[in-house]
Amino acid sequence: MKNAQFWTWRREIAVTLIATGSAVALVATAGAGVSHASEGPVSIPASSLSADGKFFTPGPNTVVKRNAGATETRSELAQNVAPVSPAPAGTTDYYAIKNAHWISQSCGTNVIQQTSGQGKTTLVLSVEKSVAATVTKEVNVDLKYISAGMGWSVTNTYSVKNETRYEVPSGKFGTVQAFPLYDVFVGDAWSGAGGRFPTGKKVYAYKPVGVCFNQWLR
Repeated sequence: MKNAQFWTWRREIAVTLIATGSAVALVATAGAGVSHASEGPVSIPASSLSADGKFFTPGPNTVVKRNAGATETRSELAQNVAPVSPAPAGTTDYYAIKNAHWISQSCGTNVIQQTSGQGKTTLVLSVEKSVAATVTKEVNVDLKYISAGMGWSVTNTYSVKNETRYEVPSGKFGTVQAFPLYDVFVGDAWSGAGGRFPTGKKVYAYKPVGVCFNQWLR
């Protein structure tokens, strides 16, 4: 399925990307090490990247956490997608999104926070950021119709919030990077007044719901 992001484990091949997020609210505690916030290379396995380079599936060094306090299950997410709204009267050039449903989770490749430090120390990274939803589509559908079909606004920003702790042993240098976690939804694009004609095209919507923490030693 094109553009769909699933949890899969693949061969680890290190690549370097340039971080584009901003680093804030970074803390290190315990031990003699010193932690600091910095923008630096992003270590993501090449085999886990999506075709457009905007998403990756987590590897063994990734800790995935939904927003603190989140209670929705995956089945509830699928059930909570609202039915599509009808087309306005007299509309001819119109797309409707039908059969929208949750399919997976995926991590974005933009770093939103980062910390690192020399061991022995404990790196603590607390994240609370607003992240914009995003869309990929195989046909030119207005975002308001995608929002109607998905049952949530694809033009809004959503808060992601969670925390991780990473123990760095003596003699090692540790890094923790935070990326947005998205719930991935897919829907079918139908054209014509009221969405009467199937196009065979898909629309994918990515809703920020938590944090992916990549953490490693060197």
